[in-house]
Amino acid sequence: PQPTMKRKGTPAPSNQPQQSNKSAKTVSTPTNTTTTSRATMSTAEEFKAKGNAALQAGNTSEAIEFYSKAINADGSNHVYFSNRSAAYLKMGDANNALEDANSCIGLNPDFAKGYSRKGAALHALKRYNDSIAAYDEGLQKFPNDAGIKKGMDDVKREKENPMGTGGGGGAMGANSMFSPEMLAQMSLDPRMRPLLNDPQVMAKIKMVQSNPNLLPTMLQDPQMMQLLGLMMGQEGGGEDDSTPPP
Repeated sequence: PQPTMKRKGTPAPSNQPQQSNKSAKTVSTPTNTTTTSRATMSTAEEFKAKGNAALQAGNTSEAIEFYSKAINADGSNHVYFSNRSAAYLKMGDANNALEDANSCIGLNPDFAKGYSRKGAALHALKRYNDSIAAYDEGLQKFPNDAGIKKGMDDVKREKENPMGTGGGGGAMGANSMFSPEMLAQMSLDPRMRPLLNDPQVMAKIKMVQSNPNLLPTMLQDPQMMQLLGLMMGQEGGGEDDSTPPP
């Protein structure tokens, strides 16, 4: 007898329902990081612009607030730290100015203003050798930078002649300009009294009293210019031609 061959048939359908491949796939929506970063950058730049405007108007506290918001939005931008350092120094807070200058240089060591900010803050703290070292570090990278050169000249001049005697006419003028006697007379003038009652103005005056060579820097402030204008009999003061921050 012939052997019986088993035919291969179609496998019987399983009683278990098959799982749909479509249900197994999870569709994920990609996050548009480019759009998010652009929005963050735009917000930070807006805060910086408001800070610049406030600083130009002499509202240093407001400027610091806006620069801080810019830093919170984008802490990788060295310019925000540079600008806040300038605002802190203008307010008379050299310690925070120095801290921000160091942060600026840490983020971008190829930014000339970082060394100017650091040198100026150290100068205000009367750390003359450290200030000279900061300016020297900047000049090694930027030998033709006018701001660094001027800062270096100023701190060397004060280090050699800290009291402003012997040819320091500007320093001697600042000492007499804001002497206790002169401030007492100024407080009697109703136009000057509001300025002298402003803690920020008085902080700048005290900085000039302790460091007369800072007078040119302080006179970039509109309120100080207004005060000087009133002292010289010019109602409106002078024009503020200080260079705006970046």
